[in-house]
Amino acid sequence: MKKLAAAALVTVLGASSTFAFDHLKSITEFEKTIQKGSFIVDFYATWCNPCKEMEQNLIKLDAKSRGIKIYKVNIEKSEALVAKYGTPQVPALLYIKDGKILDGYVGLKQMEELERDMKTYFQNPKS
Repeated sequence: MKKLAAAALVTVLGASSTFAFDHLKSITEFEKTIQKGSFIVDFYATWCNPCKEMEQNLIKLDAKSRGIKIYKVNIEKSEALVAKYGTPQVPALLYIKDGKILDGYVGLKQMEELERDMKTYFQNPKS
């Protein structure tokens, strides 16, 4: 019985880490990371309920399969990064392509809005 419980725990932990997003913590790390590719950066706080809903929407978005990497920035742990690129208001998103910030948004985005944004900012015009 203990082996079964341990196996179930490993399965649950493994599944939850599948959806984990990498965190950016410093300006240097941020600037190095966003230089090449398509990115969504989610500024959040652990106490923010709309931020938790935004995270679930970003998980459902399945951006990775579209070649878009999602990073998170905890506004309470990355104050310098928030001061330079973010906002103390959360949730907030930045859309970035090849080092250029294309747009930003403060507030909760629903799935249909995120889908529209993906097409607007990251769709390859040749496809």
